[in-house]
Amino acid sequence: MRSAVGAAIAAVGLVTSIIGTFLPWLKSGMTTRDSYEVLSLRGLARLDGVAGTVVTSVWVGLTPLAMIAVALYVVRFRRFAACVGLLFGTISGTVALLAAVQGDSKGALVGISIAGPAVTLAGAVLTIVGAITVLTSTRRSAVRTPGGNP
Repeated sequence: MRSAVGAAIAAVGLVTSIIGTFLPWLKSGMTTRDSYEVLSLRGLARLDGVAGTVVTSVWVGLTPLAMIAVALYVVRFRRFAACVGLLFGTISGTVALLAAVQGDSKGALVGISIAGPAVTLAGAVLTIVGAITVLTSTRRSAVRTPGGNP
């Protein structure tokens, strides 16, 4: 039962994190950009080349990784899904935390919008808590060996 509850919490966290990546992460005047639009500005941050490609590939790869983890939870490969969830939560949570720490820069022309990072971070925390719950749950077996002690 504990494993199923952990799996449900982790699945909600995975979906919440992905939703957060589509919320505003950057604001410039009246324009807001989600995390994927921010990646298109990587040339301005001098992240073109190998570093930019790696960052973009990892961030864009989070959505399929989350869906794989959810599918693994559904088909009851909970421990494997929890390991995938821990990887997902660590990556998305770290990026979201770094952005959230920068805070909401009110009055600035260009700044961090707190909505996307906050929702992504909350989802990452739920994902990690659910995954840890799954990994620390014990399996009980009703099978008894003949002549063995119960």
